[in-house]
This record gives sequence, structure tokens and C-alpha cells, in this order.
Amino acid sequence: MNTPTLTFAQFANRYCLRSDSTPDSLRATLRAQRERFAPIGWMLLECQMMDSSSMGALTILPYGPNNTFQAPPAGPVSPRGLASDMSVVVALLLAADLG
Repeated sequence: MNTPTLTFAQFANRYCLRSDSTPDSLRATLRAQRERFAPIGWMLLECQMMDSSSMGALTILPYGPNNTFQAPPAGPVSPRGLASDMSVVVALLLAADLG
């Protein structure tokens, strides 16, 4: 599967539709993470476990040399370490595109 790399507007729209976050607050959070963790970018993970109460939940995680994930994983991962939270990468945002 080829994971799409989105613009910030596309990435924020996809995430903010299912969260309490606004594009402005998301940008502020990601800018703070960029300063602290120097990621290559962020991955948007979606829980696709049909038998989980987390089904459809979205999580954003940074990736790069100073982060837990050096690159986006090819298979499912659990952002919170729970078997019921297995998620897959559905989109990427490059740090250079954050603005």
C-alpha cells in the first residue's frame, strides 16, 4: 500500500473532523513537536480493529531519527501499546510542509 503524503490543510482536515482539535491548534502542537523532536514528519494512524471501541480513532505520531519510529511502519502498530488499539498509517505530513 502506498501511503499518501498530504499538505497540512489536507492532513488537518482529515484529523480535525474526528477530534476536538482545530487546524490552528493542531499546527501549534505540531510546531512544538517539530522544535522538540526534529521529526522528518508525522504519520496519521487509524485504528481499524472492527471489534474495538477504538475503531476509527486517529492518532498522530512523529517519525524520524530522534523518534521512536525512524520511518512509518509498513504494518499495524499500537500507538498506546494495547492489542485493541492496533492501527495502520493512513497518511503522512512532512515537517517541511507544516509551515
